Amino acid sequence: MKKTIHLLVNLVSGNNKGNKEFSLIRQKLKENHINTTTSISKYPGQITDLAKDAAEKYGKLPYHYLLVIGGDGSLNQALNGVKKSQNPNTPIGYFPAGTGNDFARATKLSHQIKQLVSHIKVGPKTYKIDCGHYIDNNSGKDNYFVNNLGIGFDAFIVHLANNSSMKKKLNDLHIGSMIYVLHTFKVLQKQDTFSTSVKVNGNWHHFSNTYFVTTTNHPYFGGGVALLPNASIHNHKLDTVVVEKVSNIKFLFLLAKLFINGSHVNDPHFHYYEAEKLTVKTSNPEYGQLDGEELQNQNYNLNFEISSFNLWA
Repeated sequence: MKKTIHLLVNLVSGNNKGNKEFSLIRQKLKENHINTTTSISKYPGQITDLAKDAAEKYGKLPYHYLLVIGGDGSLNQALNGVKKSQNPNTPIGYFPAGTGNDFARATKLSHQIKQLVSHIKVGPKTYKIDCGHYIDNNSGKDNYFVNNLGIGFDAFIVHLANNSSMKKKLNDLHIGSMIYVLHTFKVLQKQDTFSTSVKVNGNWHHFSNTYFVTTTNHPYFGGGVALLPNASIHNHKLDTVVVEKVSNIKFLFLLAKLFINGSHVNDPHFHYYEAEKLTVKTSNPEYGQLDGEELQNQNYNLNFEISSFNLWA
């Protein structure tokens, strides 16, 4: 039976990088006589519905494959659409075309169209990959994530980066992840502190001077920054990192350690917990980000647990 690739596309990801990659991928698939269908996102969040519909229509059919072309936010939407469909185990393929592309970095997923087409021709292999799942105890809503959910400093950077006029220019120069670095210094001046409580293995840990708290599925955030070098996308655990406020000079010193050798994890203001389930509560409305997409400025009360999904490559 002939293979069919169902493309779920975010054309504007990576400041239109998604559009460029989509055109090249579609042409290469056509040259190799591989059938395709295309669903293009026309508004923010639509890939969730497109993926849900595709999973319910094609999820149990042999030789039918879903392929997301976009950034990590697009993959997040597709994951949530598939997970909330009638066929939640439908494998998802992913071609990274965003700004940060941290999930591809964590999974060593190829950025090469030639390799993608080669895998499709010989028959994609499916791998079970860790992802995170959380329930918002304030709203009752739940969601999945492939990278991390951050509150405070990192989310403030995401907010500024996503609304920056510099983002397109840096993406055009193929250094899009630099947008996060450029906004780090601005956030240093503006980010406030807040109280955080983390529950791990039945025990609560309280912090009154939190700068940011991030629950992550792997080491990377912000386009390749290894926040927690020992985290793994394959160990069936989530990690919650709490960083307490220090002076700006000390914080820049910690950032230098982060980039140089990862020894920032040994600082007494850096705390992390690894478990299959965690709870995070914060005080004061703060910026939040989920896989690089902004969350509502709010107080957070979140129950996290490790989950998984099927990735084909």
